[in-house]
Amino acid sequence: MRIVIFIWIGLFYCGCNNSEEYDFQGKVPESRLVLYAYAEADSLLYAEISKSRTYTDNTEMDSTWNARGQVYMNDQYAGELKLVGHNRYSSEVRPKAGDKITIKVACSGLEEAIGSTIVCNSFPEIKLDTFSKMNTLQLRIHLKDRGETENYYRLVIENERFHHGIRWENGHGKIDSSTTYSYDVDLSGDELLSHEMITIIFGKEINVNPYQVFTNESFRGKERIIHASVSHPHAYERETWVITGDGDTIRYVEKESHRLRVKVLRIDKPLFDYLYTLGIFENQSSMYKEPIQVYSNVEDGLGVVGSCFTREVIMDFPAKSEK
Repeated sequence: MRIVIFIWIGLFYCGCNNSEEYDFQGKVPESRLVLYAYAEADSLLYAEISKSRTYTDNTEMDSTWNARGQVYMNDQYAGELKLVGHNRYSSEVRPKAGDKITIKVACSGLEEAIGSTIVCNSFPEIKLDTFSKMNTLQLRIHLKDRGETENYYRLVIENERFHHGIRWENGHGKIDSSTTYSYDVDLSGDELLSHEMITIIFGKEINVNPYQVFTNESFRGKERIIHASVSHPHAYERETWVITGDGDTIRYVEKESHRLRVKVLRIDKPLFDYLYTLGIFENQSSMYKEPIQVYSNVEDGLGVVGSCFTREVIMDFPAKSEK
């Protein structure tokens, strides 16, 4: 017993300062191509291509500069993927609803990755009712499901903020900029989605569905009203001033306006499974993690090739004078 205690204490005090080498007998997984792509009817095809890394891989993350992507529509060659940014690609292919899209990606040193999907059909227009409550904007999103099959959806709410004014920086210049960000949506008032998204882990509520995907299981062939709330966009117009380096005072009008975009996407099952399992993986407790296998429909690679159809409602919040 004394020997065991001595060894344990020795490991406790030395383990933090010394690195140990282990003879790993298992097989180290090889790096694979990672493909994330989605197709939408009558829209350009977009894709992101990268590679996975293991703890033994010392190469740069961006090592797919020579990747080549080919697009097939209904099993016929339709064109190439062209690089448009860091790991981002697009194609001139504009598929129709019901078309089969296949993407093949090749890169030196890695296996060819292949993914396919069937482009989603449309669904009826959505409607939006709103009202203000305290500092929040309450949303009632009307979604009608045709019910011809099991359908999958995703809710996305974005705010585009426009800012206009003047700044003093080595001479004055006008500000005319915009930023777009996704809202942190409160769905606690929605009977369906609040239960689908929240689980209790060690007494704490965890959002296991941050991508807000859901099915038509409870409203197949019917209309569904989604209840959500977001922080109210604060649009304003006010007169302000700055003092220049020469001591001069410049008065100007600063404006900020907002555009709210409420989107419901009809997505295919591969994209639904990918986003749902990815959300569970990303939002687990940092202390206790279960092994989660993120869904993939990419052969000899990772990621997903999916499709969607988007319905959108836009609300503008113009700048108002603050007095």
